[in-house]
Amino acid sequence: MEDAETARLNHQRNKSEIVNLIKEMFNQDKWGDEKYKKKLQELVTKDEELVQEVIRKIKTEKGIK
Repeated sequence: MEDAETARLNHQRNKSEIVNLIKEMFNQDKWGDEKYKKKLQELVTKDEELVQEVIRKIKTEKGIK
């Protein structure tokens, strides 16, 4: 499960980045700022991809198609 665990850790790190960015947006009163919205969208898209990677690696390791 090493590959799946690495994928999970990457997903966790990305979620932390999303939370930190949102906190920064609020702290700097930048909610709605285009720069932040773009970065947040990139992180959300990356998170969706990481979730799919986690699922794929777990299925591969368990021999599920």
